[in-house]
Amino acid sequence: MIFIFLKQYVIIFSVIIMKNYLIKALAFKEQVRVFLVNAPDALNEAIKRHDIWPSSASCLGKVMTTGLFLGANLKGEEAVTVKYNAGGPVGSIIVDADANGNVRGYVGANHINFVNNDGGLNEKMTLGDNGFLDVIKDLHLKDLFTSSVEATGDIATDFSKYYVESEQTPTLISLGTLIDVNNLAIINGGVLIQLLPNATEDAITYIESKYDILKKMSTLLQTHALEDILDMLFDDAEIVGKLDIKFLCPCNKDRFSEGLLTLSKKDLEEMIEDGKPIETICHYCGERYEFSVDELKEILNKKGK
Repeated sequence: MIFIFLKQYVIIFSVIIMKNYLIKALAFKEQVRVFLVNAPDALNEAIKRHDIWPSSASCLGKVMTTGLFLGANLKGEEAVTVKYNAGGPVGSIIVDADANGNVRGYVGANHINFVNNDGGLNEKMTLGDNGFLDVIKDLHLKDLFTSSVEATGDIATDFSKYYVESEQTPTLISLGTLIDVNNLAIINGGVLIQLLPNATEDAITYIESKYDILKKMSTLLQTHALEDILDMLFDDAEIVGKLDIKFLCPCNKDRFSEGLLTLSKKDLEEMIEDGKPIETICHYCGERYEFSVDELKEILNKKGK
């Protein structure tokens, strides 16, 4: 915030940091691909829908960011699902993202919160240190593309390893999430830097020289626009795309009806004989859909055709 004193008047200019978008850029003579994102609102929507406690929320936010990075490299209606489970008490973190900036996610255990002695969130205790990161891409081909790497509880490092091992793309990721006293995200985002096939040793050396900046990602996201951070990292960066980011769950009652249709006749008949409506809940967004006995009978009749 900047204060300017003019005689007896005080004029206050607030510096507003725009959030909830992702930029794509090329840099270092087009030898490097860069994605930058800050999208606290998407995480906050998940926090509010599922009542997620701070350290679980912070971990979810970082996996959502990496999901957005993966989605930003897709096209059209392609989509990606990320499953991250390092064996800790939070369980599995599931995130879906697509090429259009839409993301949704949830955690296995909402009410997990570990803090360090200094009051900071302890993500390592929340996540664990021994499990798997699975990336499942729906490229609208005959089969889904699935890849798995070890999950160590260091989300940025684990996703960098995924890119190297599964996509043969040297990648550096830095993530930042800050949860306030009201259990809402102030910032949630990070940067992904990838070497393109034409990258030289000079490009690698240059990126290594920026490690000190990358370690301050949480602070940078609070105080700088994404474009400013990009300029701090590269002096020749060219922005080639931008996505508005939002939490979006495409669930609806028809989709759940299709899910019930996959149940066996016996299961559906038992539900009908029970004589009570059933309630289905979307894991991603928490929306509830009730099916009456008559609606269950209609689904059973469809199954019989």
